[in-house]
Amino acid sequence: MSEKEKQIIKTLADKLPAMSERERGYLEGTIATAAAMSSKKEELEKDGPEKKVG
Repeated sequence: MSEKEKQIIKTLADKLPAMSERERGYLEGTIATAAAMSSKKEELEKDGPEKKVG
């Protein structure tokens, strides 16, 4: 894990207890979307250019 990733996690851990339930839900959705997009990008890169759509 990079230093930047470690810093992001530390900042989130510090801020999470003060967040409202709505803010936590929004953050969770944002993280889930980013993770899905990242794994989809990795999957497309692994399959090669012949499988890319759009």
